[in-house]
Amino acid sequence: YWADFVGSSVARDMFPFSVWVKLLRDVTAGEDEATLLTDTSAGGIRQLRQAISDHLYQFRGMTIDPEQIVVGAGTEYLYSVLIQLLGRQWGYAVEDPGYLRLSKIYEKNDVVTYHIPMDQAGIIPEKLEESGAEILHITPSHHFPTGIVMPVSRRYEFLSWASKGENRYIIEDDYDCEFRLAGRPIPTLQSIDVMEKVIYINTFSKSLAFRISYLVLPKHLVTRFYETLGFYSGTVSCLEQMTLARFLSEGYFEKHINRMRNHYRALRDKLLLALRQSPLAGRVKISEEHAGLHFLLELDTQRSDEEILQAAQAQDLRISFVSQYYVAAQNRRPHVLVMNYSGLEEEKVEEAVSRLCRAVLG
Repeated sequence: YWADFVGSSVARDMFPFSVWVKLLRDVTAGEDEATLLTDTSAGGIRQLRQAISDHLYQFRGMTIDPEQIVVGAGTEYLYSVLIQLLGRQWGYAVEDPGYLRLSKIYEKNDVVTYHIPMDQAGIIPEKLEESGAEILHITPSHHFPTGIVMPVSRRYEFLSWASKGENRYIIEDDYDCEFRLAGRPIPTLQSIDVMEKVIYINTFSKSLAFRISYLVLPKHLVTRFYETLGFYSGTVSCLEQMTLARFLSEGYFEKHINRMRNHYRALRDKLLLALRQSPLAGRVKISEEHAGLHFLLELDTQRSDEEILQAAQAQDLRISFVSQYYVAAQNRRPHVLVMNYSGLEEEKVEEAVSRLCRAVLG
């Protein structure tokens, strides 16, 4: 595609290659060769887990023991780890609309998956209770695709739900949290959990393009993890883990994120300005533009989502609608574009908006 409003990527000129190469050399020169080439623990090397623990305290206000952290090669791998840890006999609840790949991962791991409808605050608690699910997977800080930020009252409702069953757990997916472009970061669900019912998961793939992700397990699950899954070798090389540990602990990650936020804020503002000055200006409603690397564009149109998708393809644009992320057809919300701009090149913004206007207006 000439322009892509669906896929996620890190801008090529944003990645600090020179810093990463320097740290890679330092690690290679400073570590014993045998250490670099050995299999790592199922949880990851101590240096990286300590660096992630310090980062979570500074950035998310979370007080985490490094032993609670499990490092893995991407969130998709860690989802399967959680299924093995918590058990396939339970029902797993996910958001509808939501990240459809997540549903497929659960289904391919042979667990019963419930797609729970949402209101303006997130998953509807009554519908969750009715489903009979024991495990709840949510994105409270920035829901995809709607951009909803779950209010504190709803978070406490889910913590209360989890406390009512020994096998109930909440998987808090904090994806995209680094790129909240306005206001203070939203406290995590894990940080207000006093019953050890929240499993926190996050990734560096959105910020560094590396498939390195991590879990934060409640303390009582750490022993179970090593007793039942400790035979696994680490899925991220020792060399990568040590380099990332230095990148975090020496302050480079914070500088990188600040630089990326500035870049994406400028890119978002340019895109919003182009939309407001375009022929679409009087026929769209923009929302959720501060919560992460996408926003919603509600269209005033009689054309179907499918017609507009085909017209966009003819313009060599890749776009998606919120309606495409629902499982339950009766709940689908039409005419709402998901404008993911993380992979958009700045010099293409105005032409991309022109092509989008042609696709929507015909």
